[in-house]
Amino acid sequence: MRLTTAGIVFTLAGITLCVAAYRFSLPGLLPAGILLLGLVLLSVVLAFFSGARLAAALDARTRRVDGVPVAEVGAPLDLRATLTNRTPLSLGAFEVEFVPQEGFGETRGLRIPGMGPGGTITIDADFAPARRGMSGLQAVKSVIDGPFGLCSVTTTVHREYPVAVSTPIQRVGLPVSAGIARPMSDSPQVVRGDTSRDFHTREYVPGDDLRHIHWASTARVGELMVRQEAEEETPFAAVVLDTADLAAGDHPTEVLISGAASLTTAYLRAGYDVLLYAEGRREVLSGRRGEDRLRLVTARYSAGGRALPGELG
Repeated sequence: MRLTTAGIVFTLAGITLCVAAYRFSLPGLLPAGILLLGLVLLSVVLAFFSGARLAAALDARTRRVDGVPVAEVGAPLDLRATLTNRTPLSLGAFEVEFVPQEGFGETRGLRIPGMGPGGTITIDADFAPARRGMSGLQAVKSVIDGPFGLCSVTTTVHREYPVAVSTPIQRVGLPVSAGIARPMSDSPQVVRGDTSRDFHTREYVPGDDLRHIHWASTARVGELMVRQEAEEETPFAAVVLDTADLAAGDHPTEVLISGAASLTTAYLRAGYDVLLYAEGRREVLSGRRGEDRLRLVTARYSAGGRALPGELG
């Protein structure tokens, strides 16, 4: 809570009038002093009440894994806040502050023109995470001016909002194998009669031939799907992330983590299943969900731990 210049003047004038009423036996000054102090107190109480009844709901405009929003270092992230005025009173213009945790971005402040009783308003704020790890917003705060402009009250309307910030994924060459669609129509020979060759659809990845898009599956799923010859066995790759001898937070360590994640992503986009060994655990990753899971794993990864699980170590 902070008194404005007018609020300080009203408070000092009220105290002065009350003291003068007793000191100089001027009872007529007492009601005026009490009125001035009462206006300041009323302004503070109404501002506190309005701030306490202001609710906020946050939503990160990104994919989620295990209910946790997942972002990437260096990639812009849009956070949407829905504010609701739960009081029977109208709110005048006030400010909303998005206070991020360290490394998540800069503090964002927005001026709201006002809200009616029970009104709702949606605002967006952009952040650019610069540090890998579990981060997010520290708080969302409102700064509400009391009636008569005598004070301003800062209230926390939403506390910590976690976001998993993964290491940056670099573009690397796709491994040769399952990621290349090979429809029967492209075969140099026509196979007649019975055959064990089978086909399925998978999500489109950059580099696929647009002629192989399966439009029926695309319309059903809502994402581009590619027709691909199925392998008799799903190919897999194993990636081991070992930072036991590296210091946490150092640039070489982060480069190694980014390289392992980028390589894993390349294999996933090529149609492989990937066994990722990190921090003594094994993660089995597959497809688009595997990519999302990988981002959460790299965000939670702590350098310096053991790489292989007990079954292999």
